[in-house]
Amino acid sequence: MRNFSIEHFQKLESYIPVDLLSFSGFTMAYLIVLFFILVRYFAMVGISHWIFWERENQFGVILHDKKLPQEQIKTEIKWSLVSSLIFALSGVLMGISWQLGITKLYLQFDHYTLWYLPLSFFLYSLIHEFYFYFTHLWMHRPKLYKIMHAVHHKSVKTSPWASFSFHPWETIVHALFLPILILIIPIHPVVVIFYLTFMTITAISNHLGVEIIPFKVVRDFFISGEHHSKHHKKMKVNFGLYYTFMDKLMRTEEREH
Repeated sequence: MRNFSIEHFQKLESYIPVDLLSFSGFTMAYLIVLFFILVRYFAMVGISHWIFWERENQFGVILHDKKLPQEQIKTEIKWSLVSSLIFALSGVLMGISWQLGITKLYLQFDHYTLWYLPLSFFLYSLIHEFYFYFTHLWMHRPKLYKIMHAVHHKSVKTSPWASFSFHPWETIVHALFLPILILIIPIHPVVVIFYLTFMTITAISNHLGVEIIPFKVVRDFFISGEHHSKHHKKMKVNFGLYYTFMDKLMRTEEREH
């Protein structure tokens, strides 16, 4: 049974069971990917909202009074739905690229030795940090900010529902990262799946409105709720995604006092 399970994740048809170049295959794949994105996102956000916003016994340090402007959560859900439509298209685009044989995706776990699996995850996160930091900074230019990024910053007080609350133009910028990088850096599809889940978890934790990392030494190196909450409040500081090193390097970090 174990061998069968491992073999399952080393077969192309396990990930692409239909012809994505046909209209029916493309449509089916898009709807399936969209379904998984919506279920994963809204389940994780809904649970986070209940645990950290609705329960009387609070975990972590509350970063604001949680008295949100009227209609904020409804607006965040609306834009999150739009973002999910675009993220699903990005997922199918990766599948099409893979089917065409132009990606660096590989199927055998030991193709680059097993240690490359976690290394590729870490490598992608580092490159993503650079990509996100500079595109984020770019979207804060006044003209681009109004067009692309202002929607996200309507959530001055962050809530977990703000995690995917982007204007479509901003979502496209975020959604392009993985389809581009899989053309360049080898990675196993299982690692891609884990990485996509990791992206959702960190997006939610950073917008939670609650600081859940108890150790300052950890917060010194990794983006936390407190770190990103300051970005939403002050706009000109704390542009990072996962790690704090870019903000430190570029002198855009506002540290804890």
